[in-house]
Amino acid sequence: MFDTWFGKNDTADSRLSGSEGNGNGNCRSMEQNGQLKRPAGPGQPVVESPDRGPRKSTPPSPPPFEQIYQSAAVKPPKLAYGIQKVAEMGNSAHLTGMSPVFKRKALLMALEASGTDVVEVLNDVVTRQRALKEYEEDYLEKVNQFEAAQTEQNRLQKAELDRTTSQFKARIDASLEEVERWHDGFREWQKTKQQELQRLTDAAALCVPHEAAEEEESDSDGMGSGSGKITAIAQRAGGTHR
Repeated sequence: MFDTWFGKNDTADSRLSGSEGNGNGNCRSMEQNGQLKRPAGPGQPVVESPDRGPRKSTPPSPPPFEQIYQSAAVKPPKLAYGIQKVAEMGNSAHLTGMSPVFKRKALLMALEASGTDVVEVLNDVVTRQRALKEYEEDYLEKVNQFEAAQTEQNRLQKAELDRTTSQFKARIDASLEEVERWHDGFREWQKTKQQELQRLTDAAALCVPHEAAEEEESDSDGMGSGSGKITAIAQRAGGTHR
């Protein structure tokens, strides 16, 4: 009757439960021994070249749960009806719609009929939980190692970026200072130009007759720049001699 309900399975530990098979059927192992590949360390740079950009790193694909169980330091016990088989029987179509109490009694009856001690089944659960915890810790360690390697790479790249930025900023500052020196030189020349125009104006005034010089002085406020004064003086001097 038990075999008619649930079916005989002498290799229960080699099979996945329905939920595990559906959730991990497509997972592939990164290595034959079930260990994850370790990420690149600080000595293995992630960046290939600035032109190509950073090389993308693909997270490892965890192996199926059954492989994790069998790769653990303490492997699950060899039971004809272990926790994997119990989970399979609990999801059997024969028990669909049954109350939890009925399911529990049916499973206990099946375990008793097969000569399986419930304590052994519970120990199977504890062993598998321990295997999953060990794998989780190992996985997390590798994630932290990868993060530390990437953090170091980022630090080095940030330092290089700061160094390059500082160099270009120094070049820009030097260029701006050079432009300002050119403007300073131009302004300085303008001052000397005004002095030169004043010198020429004073000299030109000496060449104008006294009457023209007085007339020029009375109109000098509206004549504008020194070059304009020189032109006016020359015109007035010419008019006097006509």
